[in-house]
Amino acid sequence: MNPSEIQRPIDFSSLKLLLDAERKAIIRVNAFSEDENLVRSSHDASVILDSLATIQLALDKTFTAFPALIPFFNQEFGFYGEFLNRGVVLEICFLDDFLFPDKEIGLFTDLETGALAIDKLKEQELFFLQWSSDIVQAHEKTQNLLKEKFDSEIKPKDFPCQCNLCLGEFRNRFRDIIFDESMELIKQTHKDLEDSLNSSSRKTEEIFKEFQKTLDKKFFSIRFKLKRSVLSRIESQIKERVKGNFTFPAPLAKQRADLLKPWFQGLLKSQALRADLISDHEFERFLTLLGTNLWRGEYYLDVEFSKLIKSVLAFKRKDISATILKRYLGEFWIHSRARELTRRIIYHMGPTNSGKTYHAVQELCQVKKGCYLAPLRLLAGELYDTLTERGVKTTLLTGEEVIEVDGATHYSSTIEMARFHEDFDCCVIDEVQMISDPQRGWAWTRALVNMCAPEIHICGDPSVLKLIEQIVALCGDTLEIRKYERMCELKVAPAPLRLGDLERSDALIVFSRKNALKYKAEIENLGFRVSIVYGRLGPEVRREQARKFDAEETDVIVSTDAIAMGMNLPIRRIIFSTLTKHIDDETIPITLSEIKQIAGRAGRFNRFPIGEVNCLTKVENGLNLIREALQTELPQKTQCMVGPDLDIFTQVNTALRNNALPELTLSEFLRLFNTMTFQKPFFCVDLKEMIELAEMVEEADSNKILSIAEIFGLACAPVNLGLLEHVQYYVWILNHFAKELNVDFAPIEPESNDIDYLETSIKCVELYQWLARHFNFKRFEHNEIFLLENKSKAIEKLNKLLSDKIVLTCASCGVALPDNSQFGICESCFADRRSARFQRGRRGGPARHQGAPTRQGGGGSGQARPQNARRTNFNRGPRPAGPKKFATAKSRSRR
Repeated sequence: MNPSEIQRPIDFSSLKLLLDAERKAIIRVNAFSEDENLVRSSHDASVILDSLATIQLALDKTFTAFPALIPFFNQEFGFYGEFLNRGVVLEICFLDDFLFPDKEIGLFTDLETGALAIDKLKEQELFFLQWSSDIVQAHEKTQNLLKEKFDSEIKPKDFPCQCNLCLGEFRNRFRDIIFDESMELIKQTHKDLEDSLNSSSRKTEEIFKEFQKTLDKKFFSIRFKLKRSVLSRIESQIKERVKGNFTFPAPLAKQRADLLKPWFQGLLKSQALRADLISDHEFERFLTLLGTNLWRGEYYLDVEFSKLIKSVLAFKRKDISATILKRYLGEFWIHSRARELTRRIIYHMGPTNSGKTYHAVQELCQVKKGCYLAPLRLLAGELYDTLTERGVKTTLLTGEEVIEVDGATHYSSTIEMARFHEDFDCCVIDEVQMISDPQRGWAWTRALVNMCAPEIHICGDPSVLKLIEQIVALCGDTLEIRKYERMCELKVAPAPLRLGDLERSDALIVFSRKNALKYKAEIENLGFRVSIVYGRLGPEVRREQARKFDAEETDVIVSTDAIAMGMNLPIRRIIFSTLTKHIDDETIPITLSEIKQIAGRAGRFNRFPIGEVNCLTKVENGLNLIREALQTELPQKTQCMVGPDLDIFTQVNTALRNNALPELTLSEFLRLFNTMTFQKPFFCVDLKEMIELAEMVEEADSNKILSIAEIFGLACAPVNLGLLEHVQYYVWILNHFAKELNVDFAPIEPESNDIDYLETSIKCVELYQWLARHFNFKRFEHNEIFLLENKSKAIEKLNKLLSDKIVLTCASCGVALPDNSQFGICESCFADRRSARFQRGRRGGPARHQGAPTRQGGGGSGQARPQNARRTNFNRGPRPAGPKKFATAKSRSRR
């Protein structure tokens, strides 16, 4: 504080002359006229005023010379400026008993009589004169210590004077000393490093480590002597000096880098990499990023340089790979052999039950050579039967099954098995709206762009019309649209119904296998014969279940949304059991387009001219949602999916090899492909599952035995990653195949009465068939006739079990449950579990009830795969047990 800014005492001489007038004013203002004795006499006030003058003038002299000492007064007695105030002075003189009434300090009256005590007043004068002298002496002593006898080891709290001026000067002096000592340390370390540059890397590392250790200890020791802000500021200054002396491109650091460069190049050579892999710019950037770690030992530098190599390789591999992918994906349709033709694309566009596929197939039958591309094996099989019945020699071609016919002129195949190397007169692509499917849409895009036929018939709903127009324009083809309307009327029921209101030719729609089996059991208890269709059933089983419903061997069909595509059934009423589905523990409403697609299956030409859609009474607002869905125009889809293939994967790795760069693994390539931006309307399919399979393949192929084509083929296998047994069986096959061992066929036990076991086993056999055919039976040793017979028996048994009345059984012991049971286990097992839980809670009790039965595997007595298939290191966690286990009435009687 500047001395000129300090408040000065009042003019005591002038005030003394006015004491009588001031006394009267105080009496008048405070209404003391009736008792003037409450206000001191002017004489007593004059005595007090003289003492105040002595005290305040002494303080004024002290604080004018040493303004930094004023805070001590403020802290001990009160605000100094207020003490000097004229009004406060008058109140002390006439009314108060203390010099500082708020703190009751400085008593100058007799508390009993209230009379002025002259002796006490003199004591206060002496006290403040001494107080002023003491703080001045302490301040001067501290200043002398700071200027003449400064010791960096002394702590600020030990100073006689704790004023801001003294503490501030200490910090300044202390900061300067620390800075000077640090700079001297930097200078000495610089010299030591310069002298040891040509010595071993270990010695330079030790010198710099010792320097850092000393510097850290210095700052640690002063952390409580300086304010945090001051400490941070000086640390920053020292770090800047360290950086300027020891980090690249400082002259000393440059010398160190020049000496290390040959060693770094040796590391490149040891990895069979070119010396110019890392450019000068990249090397300098690496040295800059190292900072002071440039002085670390060879082990650390080796690790960091290896990281640099890895990142540079990744960048260059990505750069080269991305360039090839951009060139390929930018106009991939141009490179197709089909561009040699100007194809006529005929779009059979209409809703379900409109006959669009029928008309397309009619034209397919008239040509000399043609093919039908189906979305499902079930549809491919149906068209194979249809074409064969019409006298058209046809070969069936799916991933799992091939039926070759001598002299065949036509193919019926799943769309993934399309034959692009052959020329056809006509091609039919069914369910073309699947071109936007996130997982499989790539197959429709590939077929539409690459099929070599002058006439391409595509069948689907109107939701992809804009996409088809864009693709046809890009390919330079022509487009003809044939619109179809439903051949039978579709209406919404006036009111929802109960399960007991079901009738023959009804289809109850569910959205899970568990509910499908549950409702089948409940409907059978109502006296109906029931067919059942859900996703885990193979096409042969679905076809047989559909046949029984079509032939009226069963009355009602219970189906998941699998019914929405590829199944033409005589359904009079579609009845929704719910309008939500459970995905990843979330309840998600089905979309309006899904409702419309499923509802469209109601009605059949010449059999049920009016189809009806309804829902169960428990579905909240169900009929309104169904009406809204049927009245809604399908929105135009905007994404046409594309995916990677073996050819582009090979091209990328060939380019990397030609540039002396490591090749990409398939999982790396897929992740890169997934990041690419495509020209609209093309988008990358969801590669999550393929990447997961690719990683499994790469882990199994630790000895690098598999070819690129084999790796790619294994990653494309139809594995259900949500079915643990299916994944385990795939891993068992994969491990055998990667180790060049024979993959033997393990037959199904067709006499099993366990639906779960038969379902899973059939799916595993289908996977075996797909892989065997994909690799042309390499390492897949089996008797094809025996395999087909065994599979056929299992399918026949599964169909029989599904056709028989389902009985709910205890998931623990297998005993039959009552038809109205709401629980998944019987009362006995429930009591056992409850007892076991109680015993586990007691000290010394067994971990589980000793008599409790346990369930091994998926049920049944047979095996769907070799026993050691479950002993792989692939672990997706335990399979969750469903609330109920399903069996048939006959299987119950056997128990």
